[in-house]
Amino acid sequence: MKLPAISLGGLAAVSAVLTVGLGTAAAAPNYGTLPVDPNLSTDSTAYVSVPPIVDPGGQQGVEQVFNHRDGSRAITTKILVLASPQAATDAMNAWRDGLGSVVTNPTTASVDVGTAATWATGLSPNGSQSVGVLMFTRGNAAVDVEFDGPANDPVPADLATQYGKDQVASLDRQLGS
Repeated sequence: MKLPAISLGGLAAVSAVLTVGLGTAAAAPNYGTLPVDPNLSTDSTAYVSVPPIVDPGGQQGVEQVFNHRDGSRAITTKILVLASPQAATDAMNAWRDGLGSVVTNPTTASVDVGTAATWATGLSPNGSQSVGVLMFTRGNAAVDVEFDGPANDPVPADLATQYGKDQVASLDRQLGS
């Protein structure tokens, strides 16, 4: 049985098509790497991460919880990667509108993190915990970070702001926001 001969020209053409085809395929981003590890912001090893939830609630992005090793605190970071900056602003505004279900009688302030950032702090609805929420956008990403802790020991605003700035830097590196 004689096998058909393959010309080098044909092989080169097939190789070029495959190379071009593979080179143009964009790899899906790994949103699981977007949340900043709070140990980097606090210069400690106090927080332990829970595996991230990719595309929480069917929305493109990630949600990750970091628990303090003594069980006294938790930081939950939710990042949605949306179609446009306006969609990110709309998502952040929806979170802001629902803030009362997370923080009772919050004290709010603007902070210098990302775009249109809000820092809200108060107690959980049942009064058992302190709750701080940092919300902002960066490009087409909407970010919501919740800091839970003892009722009498809320997270300091400067620490939350630094964490937010570290999160902005992560988004810029990974998404080019």
